Amino acid sequence: MDGDSDNMDGASDIIDVSPMGDIILVLGPPEEKQLRLKVSSTILRSASKVFDKMFSPPWRESSRIMSPESPQDIDLPEDDPEVMKTICYAIHHRPDMIPFDKMSGKEILHAAQAIDKYDLGAAMQLVTDRWLRQQLPAEQLPAKDPKDLLYMAAAASVLKNYEAFSRFTWLIMLTHTGNYFRFYEDKLLTDLLPPELLTILAERSFKLRTRLLRAAQTVGTGGCGSTCGVWDCLNANAQGWVRAFDFVAGSKHTILKMIQELVPIANLEDTYRKGYCRKEFNRGLQDHSQLLSRQATLYSKFRNWGQEQTSVCLECLQSGCPTEDTCNHADAKVDRFPHLDRWYL
Repeated sequence: MDGDSDNMDGASDIIDVSPMGDIILVLGPPEEKQLRLKVSSTILRSASKVFDKMFSPPWRESSRIMSPESPQDIDLPEDDPEVMKTICYAIHHRPDMIPFDKMSGKEILHAAQAIDKYDLGAAMQLVTDRWLRQQLPAEQLPAKDPKDLLYMAAAASVLKNYEAFSRFTWLIMLTHTGNYFRFYEDKLLTDLLPPELLTILAERSFKLRTRLLRAAQTVGTGGCGSTCGVWDCLNANAQGWVRAFDFVAGSKHTILKMIQELVPIANLEDTYRKGYCRKEFNRGLQDHSQLLSRQATLYSKFRNWGQEQTSVCLECLQSGCPTEDTCNHADAKVDRFPHLDRWYL
């Protein structure tokens, strides 16, 4: 969030967010380097009920005479200077100064807390939606830190963005390996996330790994009763995958990695299913699709799982009923990042 080309008053080191600003927000504790933002009280009041009350009687700030010629200082020592600078740029319609792509999940979470504190949700909605819905390139997703995604999920929880929360919990399960409970060491996450979330993520990750293993174990087991070799080839490939990603070896790999490695087998299965059985052709068995329906293929199973309630519904958590089979909330019934299908299907 650094490196932006702010206009500053050289003598007083004031960032000129609004040329017609009539107040100066003094951000950060006095013992540290403070940030001074020249902003418009009118814009702050229209964007936030908290600021509106702050600049209305009987608050002390309301008795000050404020004007662009003699802006008054407003001390906000508890607020993060960089976060408030980003928020002020946003509500003053300065999107060119907002570091959309450079903000980490933790920085977005801190911004979400400030937005909630000052009741800026409506004024900042377009900005927060862009933060939470920024597209992750396929080549970056495997390297994405699950903890950063948890910060994003926590930000979605603070902002009450139920759809984004559901999607980020899905991405966390795709990219995380190891124990979820190590995240309890981060007080920021434990204070903001529902306490049962990490347990639910661990349970559903295990369930998804089990689904993948069971699906792979059945590949190539049907057979056409001949020696054409198609099903033996499929089964050999699938069993090799099972050995590489069983519950002992597979714990070292992400679920996304498991799916990516299963894709070539799914491709092979789909190709063989559409092909003729050269050994049984004379008996009227024209192709293998008569033995393996489209609904029984790995491709079909992948897509079904993507639409099921594998991710977590924030509204269900808040109501104390995080059961995937009974969730009827509209924001939870979303296609789990449909662009993921284009990455591994």
